[in-house]
Amino acid sequence: MANRPSEGSRATRQTLDDPSRENIAHYLRVHIDDESLVTDELVDYIHRAHTWSQEFIEARRQSVSLPHDYTQDLTGIRAPVLLIHGRYDRMVPFEVSIAILNHIADSRLVLLNNCGHWPPFEKPAEWTAQVLAFLRGYREGRLESKPISPLTQLES
Repeated sequence: MANRPSEGSRATRQTLDDPSRENIAHYLRVHIDDESLVTDELVDYIHRAHTWSQEFIEARRQSVSLPHDYTQDLTGIRAPVLLIHGRYDRMVPFEVSIAILNHIADSRLVLLNNCGHWPPFEKPAEWTAQVLAFLRGYREGRLESKPISPLTQLES
């Protein structure tokens, strides 16, 4: 749905091509809105995860996402869907989530403020609250009979 590689996609590709500590730190700063969350400990952890074996590095380097538009398939989704998007996501444009919302009949979109591409990591309390509310509503049958507002914004 996006028309060109995003800043996040470019940072990801650069990190896959060269998983140096510096590239991983850059990748994290692009994907996570609050740079204070990008600690040396996190950079080291992700660096170890990306470089633990030469075979893994080569497999990741060869991993390529091929552009494909799944828009026509979205209308076939019959299950309730919750989309959670970070307002400052530099990997996936917000318009992609809006397009998905417009193609899935029983869907909701939550926009988390001050958040990038990793909502569960960046805003764990808000993310968890939204997921649990969605699941509770589904369990209680509220989602099918009385949908909540399709677009909810959390200010935090």
